[in-house]
Amino acid sequence: MKKLSLLNHVYQNTQMGIESLPLLKSKSQDNTFQRAIDHQYREYKQLNQRAQNLMKKKHITPKDVPSMAKMSATVMTNMKTLMDRSTSHLAEMVIQGNTMGVTQITRALHETKAPDAEVKALAHQLLKTTETNVKELQKFL
Repeated sequence: MKKLSLLNHVYQNTQMGIESLPLLKSKSQDNTFQRAIDHQYREYKQLNQRAQNLMKKKHITPKDVPSMAKMSATVMTNMKTLMDRSTSHLAEMVIQGNTMGVTQITRALHETKAPDAEVKALAHQLLKTTETNVKELQKFL
């Protein structure tokens, strides 16, 4: 894993959610599922804004998610939804994305030696939010 600050991991993790959730929402016809996606989107926006504010306060320049990762996520989403746009399948895809996020932020927390208390709290909030999102989406499977 590329060496990034824990704060930048939070920023990138939430950025991926912000960029990928609207595409998945657009593939759904289920209003209840769309509301769940909207809720997750708002949570990621808030956490992302908090990460940006902390970065500004600490004079850290955010490192954006690499363009290839963004493009790959978009292409994979479009391919995986060509044949199956069922709510269950879309929920599974979001759960997989959230699970990757849990793994990445947990690893970043473990790799960071003596993280700043504010940053650590934000990373834990992201972790808790992401784990809750997985549980909420399981009802759509």
